[in-house]
Amino acid sequence: MGKFDLSGKVAVITGATKGIGLGIAKTFAENGAELALIGRNIKSGKKALSEIKEITKKKASFYSCDVGEYNQVKETCDKILKEFNKVDILVCNAGWTTKAPLKDMDIKVWDKAIAVNLNGVFYFIRSLVNSMLDNKYGNIIIIGSSVTWNGAGGGLHYPATKAALTGIMRGLSYELLPQGIRSNIISPALTDTPRLRSRYPDDKKTNKMLASQVPIGRIGKPEDIGNLALFLASDESSYIVGQEIMADGGRILYKHPEGS
Repeated sequence: MGKFDLSGKVAVITGATKGIGLGIAKTFAENGAELALIGRNIKSGKKALSEIKEITKKKASFYSCDVGEYNQVKETCDKILKEFNKVDILVCNAGWTTKAPLKDMDIKVWDKAIAVNLNGVFYFIRSLVNSMLDNKYGNIIIIGSSVTWNGAGGGLHYPATKAALTGIMRGLSYELLPQGIRSNIISPALTDTPRLRSRYPDDKKTNKMLASQVPIGRIGKPEDIGNLALFLASDESSYIVGQEIMADGGRILYKHPEGS
């Protein structure tokens, strides 16, 4: 299986049916983890589960859940614990944004961003932490965003909620590390996901423009984030805790082209 073997580990991944979440799920599957995939859309969930089962014969299940609804999260986590008996790794990836300038922002946009991007992370952690505490082992990986550094992301709601995740991660690290639970954040930048392609079509001109914003010369791929998540999920990263790790191809160092 290799150095980053996750055999015997149960991983829960939110927002796992496409994009970064699915990239992480596939990488974990390739390295032996049992998987609980979380998403709202049942059709997308079944498709993602089918792709995972082409990779691995280990146990994998899909659960339909709105991460912003506590009762749904609690019920889903109870089902996961009943099926898998434990949770070793929790990847909080589910997120939401839309273009909403502050002067025009409907309060419902702000409330939804809080519900999905912030509350959803807390709900899953709160619902699964006792299993980790019982086993004196846990690994929580939160997917943040480089928008906390540049303020992008469609409007104030997105960088605000993503920045709050750093506070959650640091609080978790302070409180739970003595009980054997590590927490870290991965903050991607431009990554080739359905969300990105809903704004930027997959054509030569657009891809050249996007790549010009990244010093490494290309935008990220879901597997780039998956590989970093695999490292953090493995015991090879046991000395890394309480950290935000940028996965942006050096974009934070770069002045964006005018008009981009």
